Amino acid sequence: MGTKISDIQRNTEAGSDMIFNRAAKLPMKKYYPQIVTEKQQVKQIGNYDTMGDLGPAGKHTPGDTIVFDKIQQLDRTTITSETVVKGVEADMEALEYDLYDTVNKTFGTPLIKRLLTMKEKAVADVYNDSFASTGADGVYQMSATHPLQRSALYNDNLATGGLTPENLVLAKNKFNFIYDQAGEPFDTEPTHLLNHPNKLYVALQILQSQLMAFQLSNTMNTVNDVMPVKIVTNRYLDFNTTTEVSPWFLLDRTMEDAGVILQTKKGLRLKTWWVNENEVYRGTAIEIYGVGMVSMGYGIVGSTGA
Repeated sequence: MGTKISDIQRNTEAGSDMIFNRAAKLPMKKYYPQIVTEKQQVKQIGNYDTMGDLGPAGKHTPGDTIVFDKIQQLDRTTITSETVVKGVEADMEALEYDLYDTVNKTFGTPLIKRLLTMKEKAVADVYNDSFASTGADGVYQMSATHPLQRSALYNDNLATGGLTPENLVLAKNKFNFIYDQAGEPFDTEPTHLLNHPNKLYVALQILQSQLMAFQLSNTMNTVNDVMPVKIVTNRYLDFNTTTEVSPWFLLDRTMEDAGVILQTKKGLRLKTWWVNENEVYRGTAIEIYGVGMVSMGYGIVGSTGA
């Protein structure tokens, strides 16, 4: 007996699920996990509150009234999860003559890669746009003037210039002047240097040379002796091929909310069905997530690279 259309339908449905699940488990190069904090959120809109601080302590004069502070909500950042989808289809003729190869090339790795690329771009764009995106505290996410609730000081997480030993030291030192909302020193220091892969060799020269990089001297290289950092690259960061300008960032990955928050609702899943009118087999890969930066002025220092 020959193959029936019903056999093709049944085999396709079983085969596409198997191939999709297999492709989803394959090791693929992923950049975003190193630069996000992933949070599960069942609601479409997640609210992330920044809390204020108690005011500074002071000496008490007998008889004076004691000041009682309350810790209150300061800023609120909202992240909206969105549905990301990619659809594919295969006609009956393609399936009948080359069932498994057609399903494999249509419903397998290519479909997974499209959604992965979408997520990589979404995460990297939060970093790329942080120099011109206004945060919950009313200033750009990378800014020299992040306001504090109980202090006239500002938090400055905006570095300048390209990736050089001098600029990297200046950016590291900015962590020494990050304050809590009362203007008291905040315990933070960088753990990772994030840049574009085209700048990897420059970063390695700066951090791993025995002598100071790019200098005609015998000066010992101490750039990574103080507040040592690990290098993380991301090919989805902006890179100008003409000027070779690219943003770079220092991250304190010990902070839970440093950098980008990846808010996830449901993981990657496949939906397939037959369109009986024209015998076309269709599938959609679906994922629901949102991205954003919620910790204003904390855990990250960035430069446009210019």
